[in-house]
Amino acid sequence: MEKEFKKYQHLERFGTSEVEGIELGYCYIFPKLDGTNASLWVNEQGQLQAGSRNRQLTLENDNAGFYNWAIQQENIIKFFKDFPEARLYGEWLVPHSLKTYRDDAWRNFYVFDVMLNDEYLTPSKYESILQEYGINYIQPSHIVKNPNYEMLLGYAK
Repeated sequence: MEKEFKKYQHLERFGTSEVEGIELGYCYIFPKLDGTNASLWVNEQGQLQAGSRNRQLTLENDNAGFYNWAIQQENIIKFFKDFPEARLYGEWLVPHSLKTYRDDAWRNFYVFDVMLNDEYLTPSKYESILQEYGINYIQPSHIVKNPNYEMLLGYAK
């Protein structure tokens, strides 16, 4: 299988047919960071690759410095040596609409989803691994089982 850019799935509005039944079982509710969508993976040769929301990045055609930053992160390089089949999706926190984050939060990558062998992992499966490698991730604000629409609206507020 060729390991190339894979766009992050489109998020659907709750209540549409595409996400019918999504509230059944455990739901992980995350805060939204206001940066730019980014992803990391390694190619067949083991070289770190990076993407934005819609395209693969190059050193010459980067996304607000994300790829240049990523190739210098020894912890991320070590993670992919140990987990070459993984793919990390997250936010590269650079000034976007919201500019009120703490100064030390900027220019960091915050993982919000992990794929392993083309399957999404739950946070309970990836948190300890990312911690071991010192990789930042967004923790769920709530984990609820079988929430209804009103409950989800409450969490959104």
